[in-house]
Amino acid sequence: MKEIEAQMKKKVEIHNPKHLKLETNSLIRKSLNILLIPILNLLPIKSRSLVKKSHKSVSDIVDNATTHKALEILYSNGNKHLVKKFYEKLSHTIWFNTNNSKGVRNRLKIVKNEIDTILKELIVNDSKDEINVVSIAAGSARAVLEALENNPTSKKVNITFVDKNQSALDYSVELLQTMKGINSDNYKYEWINDTVNGFLDKNSRKYSIVEMVGLMDYFDDEKAKRIFEKIHSSLEKSGQFITANINHNSEKKFVTKAIGWPMIYRSAEHIARLVHESGFSHLDMKVYYEPLKIHSIIVASKN
Repeated sequence: MKEIEAQMKKKVEIHNPKHLKLETNSLIRKSLNILLIPILNLLPIKSRSLVKKSHKSVSDIVDNATTHKALEILYSNGNKHLVKKFYEKLSHTIWFNTNNSKGVRNRLKIVKNEIDTILKELIVNDSKDEINVVSIAAGSARAVLEALENNPTSKKVNITFVDKNQSALDYSVELLQTMKGINSDNYKYEWINDTVNGFLDKNSRKYSIVEMVGLMDYFDDEKAKRIFEKIHSSLEKSGQFITANINHNSEKKFVTKAIGWPMIYRSAEHIARLVHESGFSHLDMKVYYEPLKIHSIIVASKN
């Protein structure tokens, strides 16, 4: 196990291409974090009500922690139009510029870019007339939908969104209506209200792309491996699997206690090992962190 993780560690890179404009910390913010993060981590569970009162968007995140609703607020960097008073501006600056807030936005951009890159390759070079894509634990499905928006095609693209939360699926339907160019006859959408295991156990289709980002933050190693094995089986040859996991970080106590968002934290090499042990070769795997090292992202190809 240690040997495999050591091999994986050699593959890990910090991913920060200029065109993605990923968020990092200025020298001032780094200096501020030296004082701020220990204070945030000292906040007890009882402080959650005070945290909620500091800003409406933060209150909504706390109330909807672990769901697509909270992530959508983080993606949008909070509702700035609600910021009027000085303490609200200060609160917004603190909460939405934490490493975890920036990291989740970085993850979205990277995953979207990976899907975009794979789709372009499939559209231009793949001989098949149809492309099958599935987003598991899809949530708002923002990364997939925005990547599709960048890739008009004459090929037929079948996209399946799976989530156990019907409200998340309903939200993605609404989000699709705001997108341009991906409501044509070439795109066929399906929304399935099911758990990841329920869907994979019943699925018979082979996919070019399987995207599952964020779910492993809540599953232990054994459950994660079983799901990865099923995903490996659901991919066509040379199919691509995109996943991610939150990494151990200095804000963990604050996120868990004050925000009420407990997760299973893993290093990039740890989650990569689980993917490798599930049938994916480490030779056909990209493993990297977004620049703040809050999230690792893996892109694995089926041999």
